[in-house]
Amino acid sequence: MKRAPVFGLLCLCVFLGAFRPRNGEKTYEEFKPHMRAIYQSLMNIYPYTLSQKAFNQKEQAKLIEENLQILADHAGYIERLAHEDESGHSHLSHQLSRNAQQAVLKFKSGLGHQAQFYIQEVYDTCLTCHTSRTSQDDSEFTVDFGKDVNWDAMGGFGRARFLSLSRQFEKAMDEYEKIFLSQQMSLEELLQYDPFVDYMILGLRVKEEKGRVAKTFESLMAKPLPAMVKSDLDAWVKSLKKVPAKSAKQSELAYAKELIKASQSLSEYPQDRKGLVYSILASKELLGYLKQKKIPEAKRAETYYELGLSEMRIGSPQIAGESGYYFEEAIRLAPKAAFSKKAFALYEEGLLFGYSGSGGVNLPASEKQRLEDLRTLVE
Repeated sequence: MKRAPVFGLLCLCVFLGAFRPRNGEKTYEEFKPHMRAIYQSLMNIYPYTLSQKAFNQKEQAKLIEENLQILADHAGYIERLAHEDESGHSHLSHQLSRNAQQAVLKFKSGLGHQAQFYIQEVYDTCLTCHTSRTSQDDSEFTVDFGKDVNWDAMGGFGRARFLSLSRQFEKAMDEYEKIFLSQQMSLEELLQYDPFVDYMILGLRVKEEKGRVAKTFESLMAKPLPAMVKSDLDAWVKSLKKVPAKSAKQSELAYAKELIKASQSLSEYPQDRKGLVYSILASKELLGYLKQKKIPEAKRAETYYELGLSEMRIGSPQIAGESGYYFEEAIRLAPKAAFSKKAFALYEEGLLFGYSGSGGVNLPASEKQRLEDLRTLVE
């Protein structure tokens, strides 16, 4: 099978930018060998992560395990180097290390599907970073990946996600729309990739094109899709056409809270996706609000809490996602605020769920300590 190093190379590019410490070039140089090792390990296993069958072949087991261990070891080094840096960098490094370690543990335990999940979480960390802000124009990130990419092996949704990760947002949306409106989309792919969420994040949070997203979903309604999918599409189109306007007096935080209430009103149960449009739009407002200077600490804490609520609906219910970081920041900034107890309960639930399996809850010592530290703060 041809090696396709895009995944590793893109992660390297993101990490080299994201983990640039404040302490100067000397410290930054310390990151480089670990970044190169991570890149190489991801490059080596990338072709096998594209399908469960390829990933679970016995012939590749040694190669995959060795490279996952390299990934986990160097992610641990990066986490220690980033520990003294600002919270955002520290969080990214911790998330990278935790997911890499879990990938190794799951693979060694014979749980290939779960190992793939945690590798995907590493990928999603990169993608989240690039889609967390508005961008009307594609990036000038013009490294020539084309000659190295096995586009056929990546599949349509793989190509779309690659384009998003490399900040070629317009092309990514075009690719999603091409797949949606063709006969290429299968139920299996819908379940595996959850492409509608990625597409909405691009169209609503990054490109700010509500009309375009609504038009695409209206076209999809005429296709023979499962009833639950059509129900979601119908709800999303209706939401897109009646998004409440932001008043001149409203802050981004106040407006986001209004959107979150609208999202919750449409959700009949925790994983109901009908309110997803409002959750994504709320996250956009909240991320924008956090970029302002001199936000009162209490307001900043509340913003992180609301972001956690939004992310729980947008992303994975497991604490490996962004919601855990947002809840933790809310607690540390305002431990005695009323919402901090709620944030802790959600953090704890997600953490225990994320580390649970057929053998029970296998919570690492570092996570136990983090959980107890947060518990002490809110009690």
